[in-house]
Amino acid sequence: MITISARRMAGNSCIGENALPKFRARAHEKILDGSRLREEEKVGYGYETGDRVLPYKWQDLYSREVGKVEIRTVILENDHLRAEFWPDYGMRLMSLYDKDRRAELLFNNPVLQFGNLAIRRAWFSGGIEWNCGQLGHTFTTCSPLFAARVTGEDGQEFLRAWEYERQKGLYWELDFHLGPDDRQLWVYGRVVNPHSVAKPFYWWTNVAVREEEGMRIFSGTGDVIFIDSDSLMSENALRVMAHGHLPHLGIREGVDYSYPENFTDYSNEYFFQNRPLVEESWEAASYRSGEVFFDRADGALCYHKMFCWGGEPGGRHWRKYLSPGHEGAYVELQAGAHRTQVHGGDIAASSTFDFVQCFGALDCAPSFGEGDYDERRKAIYSEVDRAVGAREVEERKARCRELACIEVSQILSSGSGFGALEELRHNGITPRGLSFPVSSLKGEAAFWLDVLEGRAIPDEEIPSSYMCDLSWRPILEKVCHQCANGENLLGVMLLENEMDSEAQAAFNRALAFRPNAFSYRCLAVMAHQRGDLDEAIHLMEKAVSLDCRREYAEEYADLLVEAQRWQEEWDFYESLPAAVRADERLTLSTMPSACHLGKYDFLKDCYSREFAVIREGERNYTESWYSFQAMEKARREGVAYTEDLVDAFRAADEIPPEHDFRLG
Repeated sequence: MITISARRMAGNSCIGENALPKFRARAHEKILDGSRLREEEKVGYGYETGDRVLPYKWQDLYSREVGKVEIRTVILENDHLRAEFWPDYGMRLMSLYDKDRRAELLFNNPVLQFGNLAIRRAWFSGGIEWNCGQLGHTFTTCSPLFAARVTGEDGQEFLRAWEYERQKGLYWELDFHLGPDDRQLWVYGRVVNPHSVAKPFYWWTNVAVREEEGMRIFSGTGDVIFIDSDSLMSENALRVMAHGHLPHLGIREGVDYSYPENFTDYSNEYFFQNRPLVEESWEAASYRSGEVFFDRADGALCYHKMFCWGGEPGGRHWRKYLSPGHEGAYVELQAGAHRTQVHGGDIAASSTFDFVQCFGALDCAPSFGEGDYDERRKAIYSEVDRAVGAREVEERKARCRELACIEVSQILSSGSGFGALEELRHNGITPRGLSFPVSSLKGEAAFWLDVLEGRAIPDEEIPSSYMCDLSWRPILEKVCHQCANGENLLGVMLLENEMDSEAQAAFNRALAFRPNAFSYRCLAVMAHQRGDLDEAIHLMEKAVSLDCRREYAEEYADLLVEAQRWQEEWDFYESLPAAVRADERLTLSTMPSACHLGKYDFLKDCYSREFAVIREGERNYTESWYSFQAMEKARREGVAYTEDLVDAFRAADEIPPEHDFRLG
């Protein structure tokens, strides 16, 4: 049965976007140390894992204010399970309630609180998240997806979610099945590449389950790739990934890391190196009570992962930060298409990647998971296999694959209009079973519909939307040369595709139409990419002289801090209107200048408030605490505020937990 409802809860659902394009990292591969991996594990290591956001924009405006919010929900249930989905937040499966056990199977966060952890910044913890497209919490994690009822040939309803992924030009779909007698929720996923060329591909399903003392993690093998904690000790150290075998990874002598609680220092993770077999494509969390939560998949999602926040203050703070007023204790069990999240590969031209997963729980004897790890792993699998056999997984996938092309019965929620836009541009490109109504062509998609149909581009100060797919270039060029905004749009497309000389020419043509902050800012980005920091600062100074809105001010401040022009950055901050100075990101960027210049009152104010936009692992805020403590001591004892005094506090490393956001 499928019903539409609403959930009223604590939180803050307001998110605003950053207007400026955030260009991809020039290094397409993250810099990692894989020297301790096996040779076969080095294949695809780092492939296309560099930071990349466009054509999407950052969702970086939200607050720590908690009130009451109402969340649209879609409920799928039978007599045994009740699944609650949030279509406006990436179709997050926020709750999976087991009616037979009268128990919640997931970490169901009681607060909707955003933190700066996703590709587009805004992210929240809890439930099951579907990550398609690029390394990190996905583009749509805080955006609406299409959702609909679908009726099979046998008359049984199931739930479908889908969207068009703009960065890679892929279509993705999730079908959720819960038959009358099912005691597990079944999910069929497919990603379709309709193009004549291969595309970089990423898929990870992230499952948050409650963290308890004595919980233990198992999968189809004990062989894992893990992060060596010693490589997390320094902020700029190269992260080392290594091959190991659970339960002892060689991090600390004799420590059993199949228990997440034993990561007593930094947050950490390990990736099970299962073979692409149904018999190995599973993961389970065993609790001392005897409850076992499990995720079983077919061989397409054979790789599984455990993530925990760890026992050090920064990780524990993050858990609570994402669930104000609660412990927020959870562990993530994940399933993916490649060895780790920093391994990559392609989806072949004109092909489909598909998988099936199911989620459920078992009742075993108390402490069933205790004892020799490999023996217990085999025993856990026997119980999982008894509940959901390997043959059933394969049969379900075959049936779900046939149902995936059935047309939807009733659309319950609308996503973006870009799928409809692509259908207008390439009639017949939409995969069977997916529907992108013309009525969805609103907002940003409506802007690009005007471009597609040859209408004049409005001369906006900052473009309202971006397009980076080069197949749109001839369409855009027909109308872009009429105004500065059009040339800027072309410049963004070219720069994101690393066509630098052509991009620079487009931005200069925009400046010939009229001086504008956007063109100067993009030229500043290019100078910074070339390593010319002084030229980048010079160009950003021109930008902020024309427009001092918060996005430009943030980037100019960051450049000045990078150049260690402390007084210049502070004077710029002080010159801004109060509304811009109140911007959290700008305030955080200004903290290093305040430390070097001894601005005690400014820092005191910073440490008397909560910031919503601090990035995962960010150190500026945390480590400015040493300078603030040194200033307090200097004022209290009438001594000079010196770098030696700051170093003494840095060596002591005593930071209150509420100010510690470090993750190694």
